[in-house]
Amino acid sequence: MHEAARTSPAISATRRQWIVRLREAAQGKPTFMFFPHAGGSPLSAGRLAAALPDSVGVMALQLPRQASGTEAGPPRRVADAVEGIVRALDALALDTSASPLQPLIFVGNSYGALLAFETAARLSTAALRPARLIVSGFRSPCLPPAETPLYRLPVKQLRAELVARFGMAGGDGVDWGCLGLEQALRADLEACDTYRYRHTTPLSLPIDVMHLRSDPSVSPEELLAWRTVTCAPARLVTCDGGHFFWASHSTDFARILLDAAALSSPISHEKVSVHAER
Repeated sequence: MHEAARTSPAISATRRQWIVRLREAAQGKPTFMFFPHAGGSPLSAGRLAAALPDSVGVMALQLPRQASGTEAGPPRRVADAVEGIVRALDALALDTSASPLQPLIFVGNSYGALLAFETAARLSTAALRPARLIVSGFRSPCLPPAETPLYRLPVKQLRAELVARFGMAGGDGVDWGCLGLEQALRADLEACDTYRYRHTTPLSLPIDVMHLRSDPSVSPEELLAWRTVTCAPARLVTCDGGHFFWASHSTDFARILLDAAALSSPISHEKVSVHAER
């Protein structure tokens, strides 16, 4: 019988920003860290977290969304975002009151896939580093952007472009005027649009690349190019769903995550069930 997973009190967050630890893993179980799409939040991973068994750990990226006395506001460059993420992970690793994070698996969708990749690259020689990377909805980082930058578009045109490319206008189903969502979304899009790949050596990290049949935002060729950014095995996993499949196909994706975790585990995990959609 496994030790019961622990839930952090009041959904505790490192430095109250950057990373939300929704629940800790039971002994020997993986921790999934979710990197949401541009304009997203920990809510983006809510259904997916609920579909995963209680024994696995769940964390989600929570980028700063508004300027405050201690924060400059949303990071507008990938390097700045990664710096904050790495510092938050370092703080979590030093927290002796919490359960260990290993094995740690990064899961990123859209802009979150890019952040997950760059964070993994930054941690490649660190004591705390991911065992696997699972990405979706984004071209290989080594490819240049092929479309017009979004972050400078007027609001009506931006909404229309987001719907055309991704099927919805971004965020987590809330009005853009709430909680500074437009500012946060534009900052994420600017970071994404200004990013350029500068690595001279590939990762040594297994990568699972999700090919979503109903996602028109990225081509199979752009997904296959993820193989060039790692010297470890990379596999293309085809499944149903559109760009925001974390919410629409959470049960199916939870099974895929658990299968991927089993491939990365140094020990054989007992089978665990996936929660039905709620």
